[in-house]
Amino acid sequence: MRLRSIALLTCAVVTFAACGGSDDTDGDDTTTTVDEHAAEHAESGDHDEHATETTGSTDETMDHSDTGDMDHSHDEPLPAKPAGPLPTLADGTLDPAGVDLSGIEGVTADQQAYAETLLVDTIETLPKWADYDTAIADGFESIGDGLTGEEHVIHWDWINDDVMLDPDYPESLVYRVDRATGAKTLEAAMFLLPERYTLDNAPTDGGALMQYHIHNNLCFTAPPAPKVAGLTNAEGGCEPPLVFFNPNVMVHVWIRQNECGPFAALKGIGGGQIAEGESVTCLHDHGELGL
Repeated sequence: MRLRSIALLTCAVVTFAACGGSDDTDGDDTTTTVDEHAAEHAESGDHDEHATETTGSTDETMDHSDTGDMDHSHDEPLPAKPAGPLPTLADGTLDPAGVDLSGIEGVTADQQAYAETLLVDTIETLPKWADYDTAIADGFESIGDGLTGEEHVIHWDWINDDVMLDPDYPESLVYRVDRATGAKTLEAAMFLLPERYTLDNAPTDGGALMQYHIHNNLCFTAPPAPKVAGLTNAEGGCEPPLVFFNPNVMVHVWIRQNECGPFAALKGIGGGQIAEGESVTCLHDHGELGL
């Protein structure tokens, strides 16, 4: 178990309201994240080897040690350097061998390594659910937002458990929906943190590369199989029979090009709410303009 308007609503409900169940557990000590992998990613050189094997590029292409990064403390921001869009494979997914999240001001070596590891693991793991029907068979349920062009399916019992940010157990998958044909293309994971997390204590492992958000204004039909169906009233509640779910903290990890980078929220009202005093992050340097 793991880390999990319609004229008006069609515009407003452009994403999933980070909903959690009531079965929150206390297993902080057993929480599984990508922390233990990030150090290996930063130091082992496996990333460089992967690039050489799959693309024929030289070690220098992916060897971050040649940039002088290793001369800096891992908890100090890296020096600024150019960044660029992430390369893609023939099927349109991001190329895991080409993941390089350098060039973002204020990001440390450890934060970069953490974000890169999570992104690579997600790119490599998520395609097991490329077929929408497979996801449904595996316990994911649609929240009924496909008319927006993005459909979220949720694995409700993976939200309030002791596993977070694990691509093998993503709380939500995001599919792009072709309104003309109905075809659904897997685009991202949406990781939801357990209820004990808020925007005030969300993890900072990915630094400025990863911005968490919530959705605190969406109303759902009652379980089982909740569907997003409205917005909260002036008092912040939902008009019965609609119900309000806990606004769990979340972050997207895109396995296809996204204009604002691989950890961007949806655009506009679909982007939800971020921590007070922050500005919405859009990392064009790692995105693809025009998407």
